[in-house]
Amino acid sequence: MTTKKRPFMTGKRWAGLIILIFATALTAVYACRTGVDPAVTTIAGSFGSIAVLMIIAYVLKVCDDLFFCGMIFVYFASPVGSVLDMYRSFGPYDKIVHFFSGVLLASFGAMIMSTLLKKAVHTVKSTKCYLFAQAAFAFFFSSAFAGIWEIFEFTADRLAGGEMQRGMVDTVTDIIAGNTGALVYFIIFVIMIVAGKARIDDRLLN
Repeated sequence: MTTKKRPFMTGKRWAGLIILIFATALTAVYACRTGVDPAVTTIAGSFGSIAVLMIIAYVLKVCDDLFFCGMIFVYFASPVGSVLDMYRSFGPYDKIVHFFSGVLLASFGAMIMSTLLKKAVHTVKSTKCYLFAQAAFAFFFSSAFAGIWEIFEFTADRLAGGEMQRGMVDTVTDIIAGNTGALVYFIIFVIMIVAGKARIDDRLLN
């Protein structure tokens, strides 16, 4: 008997997407009316980031937890951070966003590792070695993207004349913040493995 495939966009996900789009639009209106006056490209970029999130979520087939965490992150990173200009009006905001990006990207990395080793775990009964590899991959995946993001910011500034990067100290501390988030995720993951709380998703063994 074949099981019915779960659709990518469930009712909860549609509701979350509509709320995110509506909140982004309201944030843009608020920013324009309160004198922040964000550039049109900044507002467009916020909606573009939503589209990118949806594409990534579809391609990677992310679970609901990561899907909604990604939505929350995109809202605070782009509409709030860029459109409302929180990155400049509140100094620590940039580092806070980079820290949570490290945690979120580590989660994505762990999920990708599970997918890549899907066939291998059919014969794995003692899972600690697999789980440690998954935790390590999650950390390095997030760490790599912390650097890749800074390359993106540098390229965007050069091509579009933006001001996403504010010097070497800002760039390096952003990378440190992202790596710190990834490290926190890694440590928690390892503690769960040692305590016997982490396990391979049963769906991978079927």
